[in-house]
Amino acid sequence: MPDLPDPPPGCLAVLVRLSADTAAEVFAPAHGEAPAFRLAQQLSDGLLEYLTANYATGPLDVAVLGYRTSEAGAPELLSLLPDGDPRPRFVPLSQVAQMPAVPRAADDQPKKWTVTPPPAGEPCAAAALARVYQMVAVWLTGRFAARPPVVVHCTGPDGLDEPYFRAARSLNLLATACGPVRLLHHLFAPADPDPAVRERLSETSAELPANPDADRPARRALFVNDWDLLDQYDALFAFAPRGDEPPRGPGAIARHRAMWAQKMGNTPEQWEDAHATDAANGAAAIADGASSGIYCRTWADQLCRAFLSDRPDTRDPAILNKWVNGLRTEWRAAINYATLNWSKQAKVDQVGAAATLLGLEIGATRATGTRDWRACAVGDASLFHIRGGTLLATFPVTADDQFGSAPLLVRSSPGLLTTALAAEGTCAAGDRFVLATDAVAARLFKSIAQGAEPDWDRFETIEEDDWRTELDGLRRANDMVNDDCTLVVLVVAGTAPATVPDLDAPPGAPEPPAEPPPAGADLTLDAQPEPPPADDPPAATEGGTEPTDPRV
Repeated sequence: MPDLPDPPPGCLAVLVRLSADTAAEVFAPAHGEAPAFRLAQQLSDGLLEYLTANYATGPLDVAVLGYRTSEAGAPELLSLLPDGDPRPRFVPLSQVAQMPAVPRAADDQPKKWTVTPPPAGEPCAAAALARVYQMVAVWLTGRFAARPPVVVHCTGPDGLDEPYFRAARSLNLLATACGPVRLLHHLFAPADPDPAVRERLSETSAELPANPDADRPARRALFVNDWDLLDQYDALFAFAPRGDEPPRGPGAIARHRAMWAQKMGNTPEQWEDAHATDAANGAAAIADGASSGIYCRTWADQLCRAFLSDRPDTRDPAILNKWVNGLRTEWRAAINYATLNWSKQAKVDQVGAAATLLGLEIGATRATGTRDWRACAVGDASLFHIRGGTLLATFPVTADDQFGSAPLLVRSSPGLLTTALAAEGTCAAGDRFVLATDAVAARLFKSIAQGAEPDWDRFETIEEDDWRTELDGLRRANDMVNDDCTLVVLVVAGTAPATVPDLDAPPGAPEPPAEPPPAGADLTLDAQPEPPPADDPPAATEGGTEPTDPRV
């Protein structure tokens, strides 16, 4: 666990619904009668007035964002800060304090720190929150020692559907040394929301800590037609570092399976992903080698194996980079650098290897019957948490449009820093985790966005050759990017010690590398071909390309 700076950095995102329905009149007892978007603007202005007056020199980044759909029906996310730049982004509070706010109209009113475009279009809360998730995730990468980021969502009860709550649950997974992201909901509506919607909002809203000085108990951050800046204050400034233990759960994985497929047109030996599972101790890792490098398959495999054997605390940048530096030395030995010809040595020196990395650790059963889990990610290999056949949350990506051609990578070249994003949550017996490299993950997200959630059970039963045939069909139809694919399925065990069947090596799969697992580690290393060290990998775009359709 990294030490916290004093004060630790923080970020605040205020999200304001600007769809046409927010122009309707509503009643807010403490703040008068006004359209919902005007009430949200009052809340935003008052919060920025307080922060700029008292904390402008502190390490706090701020975004105030409005969302609506465009005339074409596409979701729009706009900055409402008064500097004239509509791009959604975080801005240091010290810079916000210098922006041209409109002077206060009365002594009891704040300056107008925000601009408000005319409300228009339809609500698009799920898409807006998914984009805020992406912004917060980028901000948090390498900043586990930050205070919990705060997201204040000013909205109405309509249009908060399952995709929205899935994005909210995913946001709540993003972790810091002082706790997860804090999501506050401010609803503006002429009447109390439907009890079912209110319950779901309460479940996904942060629990604000008690404030004894103000006689405030701990409470859920869900407020209807009202607000108090003390709630935002507690969300931003009431925090403390937490101690924790590595989540090692003997027998935590009841069963597991992995499938992989090389890029269409390549041989199995040219597959450059990797995966490994330590079922006995409740951990798994998956990596996606960047094809523009050299010996990326060896690097990806090394990352997965070492993550399971070493279990590094990737949340601490110093520990993470020390661990990666050690692997760089081992990688050069594994590729027999001294025996390579001059052109290969030059490529190793100038380009090296690179890969994304996703690691998952599941802990022991608690008294509640649940287990803690935590995950780390460098890049866009993705985790899907499923319960009862329904997708609960994802990490570190929440939507199909969040995949690009240049994800963060763990690189073999010395002197390059590695930064990771952390997540944590709880799981129950029978929950399923699916880990997927970017091509497969993008395909799954597109299917989910189209309203056809995958049959998650199927990934445990489908023949691997049939799965590969389906992938090739999608690739030929340009319905999926042609890239290496890897998918790992883990099912969480109950309290009794689990017998762990090895479903990872279907008949005809290539033999795993001959190198034994590290001493003392009960590793199930899924069948993976080892490319001959003398061969150069095929040329391709580093990190994959923009996906088109991740249907199942």
